Amino acid sequence: MRRLLAASLFLALPISVAVAQDDALPSGFETQPVLKSSVTADGDPIRLPTEKAQIISVIGTIQAGGRTARHQHPVPVYVYVMEGELEVVTEGDEPRHYKTGDAFLESVDRWHQAFNKGSSVTKILVVFIGEEGKPTTVASQ
Repeated sequence: MRRLLAASLFLALPISVAVAQDDALPSGFETQPVLKSSVTADGDPIRLPTEKAQIISVIGTIQAGGRTARHQHPVPVYVYVMEGELEVVTEGDEPRHYKTGDAFLESVDRWHQAFNKGSSVTKILVVFIGEEGKPTTVASQ
């Protein structure tokens, strides 16, 4: 009986911890998960820098009919579409389409380009997980 009781308490522990974490949120504050992934949009595993980690975030605006330069990232990059739509073309892959509220992890070490094929502005939050003194983006020559 003791073993059964001990096993049931052990199994209930993760549930208690999860509830305790939810209870830690102040009244009136809620969270909504956007993205949780250990792979990029291409399915490649995330690799993190090992020295002097640095987070850089920017809000990018792509005008209707506009595009980014063809580029690649040597670091993990999180993208959240704040407004509008986005088409991302990665070399050798089919285009991927994203809309307001979508999030993804950008391709690492692969040439790609983003296009706004819509009729209104697209705004994206871009978060680079890089390393001090090292580039987050490499443009095509």
